[in-house]
Amino acid sequence: MKRILVSVIALAVAASVAWAGEPMKMGSGSAHMATMQAEMAKCTVCKHMAAHMDEMGPMKMESVQMNNGLALMHSVEPAKADVFHKAAGEMAEAGGACMTMTDAQAKEQLCSFCQDMRGVMKAGAKMSSGMTKTGDLMVITSDDPAVQTKIAALGQKCAMMSAMMSGDEHSGHAH
Repeated sequence: MKRILVSVIALAVAASVAWAGEPMKMGSGSAHMATMQAEMAKCTVCKHMAAHMDEMGPMKMESVQMNNGLALMHSVEPAKADVFHKAAGEMAEAGGACMTMTDAQAKEQLCSFCQDMRGVMKAGAKMSSGMTKTGDLMVITSDDPAVQTKIAALGQKCAMMSAMMSGDEHSGHAH
């Protein structure tokens, strides 16, 4: 469970959704990216990805709501995949302690997205993940309707970020 959470946090946050709770206040373009990177730099896990954002960009994310959970796919240009995979590994290492954090520590040391992901996993969600040639794929599921509701809320944040990353801020659909 701890290893799965570490992977999930590392890979999910790689999609740059550290600030997904308030994306409309961020603006767009380079100002948006600078604000996002500043928020990521404050998170114990995300700071490892933030340090490599300029090397990896642009990044794409697709979010798919499933009948019992969520699937996320992140990708970068093939020439930048090694940087992405390295940063995801650094995040995984840093995220190892998230499940042992108290809720107070998590609130202080993790961004809102990592807190949400931690909460979903602590509630009993199951995660399958793996690296692709140019990014990663994650599937988060549960048979428990209460956990499915939490996963769906997380999925809505991811879909909103997917739309913003694709430049289609009003659709809520990934491209």
